Amino acid sequence: MRRLTMRSRRHRTTAPAPPLPPVVNTPPKQADLHKPTDLPMLSAGDIAPPCSVSSLDGPVVDIQADAIAGNPIVLVFWPRLSKACSDALSAAVAVSPSFTAAGARLFLITLESENVARARNIPFPVLLDRDGKVFETFGADTRDTPTTVVLRPNQHVLAVLRSDPSRQAADALAHLERIAAERRTLAMAHHPPVLMVPDVLSPDDCRTLMDVFETRGQTFVPPGPGIDYIGTDYKMRIPEHGRSDRIDHWLVDNDTTALLHRRLEKRLLPEIFKAFHYRITRWERMRIGCYHGERGGKLHGHRDNVEPTPYRRFAMSINLNTQDFSGGELRFPEFGDQRYRPADGTAIVFSSALLHEALHVTSGRRLVVLAFMFGDH
Repeated sequence: MRRLTMRSRRHRTTAPAPPLPPVVNTPPKQADLHKPTDLPMLSAGDIAPPCSVSSLDGPVVDIQADAIAGNPIVLVFWPRLSKACSDALSAAVAVSPSFTAAGARLFLITLESENVARARNIPFPVLLDRDGKVFETFGADTRDTPTTVVLRPNQHVLAVLRSDPSRQAADALAHLERIAAERRTLAMAHHPPVLMVPDVLSPDDCRTLMDVFETRGQTFVPPGPGIDYIGTDYKMRIPEHGRSDRIDHWLVDNDTTALLHRRLEKRLLPEIFKAFHYRITRWERMRIGCYHGERGGKLHGHRDNVEPTPYRRFAMSINLNTQDFSGGELRFPEFGDQRYRPADGTAIVFSSALLHEALHVTSGRRLVVLAFMFGDH
């Protein structure tokens, strides 16, 4: 209560978003994070729903089990015997050694009767979804068309493939090859404790937010704490430490804030809890930061949890147009001179207590979603 009272005095930055469900004092259960209404439109960036199914050999296979999690996973949903399903299955069987070479775990999930499924010569585990619940939660077709779902090692969806059954296996392998660099062996040196989560925003989301910056909120307000009495987006110059290259677009309009809330609740907050065992329940009004032109001011970093905002626990940024600018990396001087330049849509999250610095943009213009998040303790 003392922290919130401090916020409410003259240094209040802005009204936080309403508490996010579930707001309880017990750790979230995986099932609580995937309500059925969230699942039919499963897409890249979403966290995979639970998948615990009996194999044809009897034992239950849970793709989130320690022995399986941490690997890329390919799920081939084969509803029943049909030409389209047979084409997809034949293609998967043909390239299964390539999936193994890529370090991926491949599973076939079927609605077929046990005898039919067992009769097929399949070199990878076959799981029998007797009641169709896994098909339902993954949004897979239950009629005659196969669906292939590719998961990153962190159980986030990399791709959902529904077209051209004979191409699904090859397309899945191409997606795995695209993220191969994330799996290469590295001897790590000293590094800051940061979390990076790909695909929190889709390419379409990034384009939408850049359009919001360009077309809305053209009213500038004086630098200072965020304000609550303007009912629409607005802009503000942010002269922190004398720098002159930053303008923040404060997001007020309901459609934009609702989009960001959905993406963060579904794709990022569970990862923050998993990585840091801290439940985010609120955040300040989010912004789109624009870095452009000469930086000016004092060339050093800062921390985000100092007065008048000591309640902040985590900072988050998501680049929207990485290909359009040079420079602009994020660095953490206390841990070395590593430069972080996440791809579009990738969230980078770190403790607000860390000294950090947004480096000068040397060409182009950097657009980035910024958020400061906290909880109830």
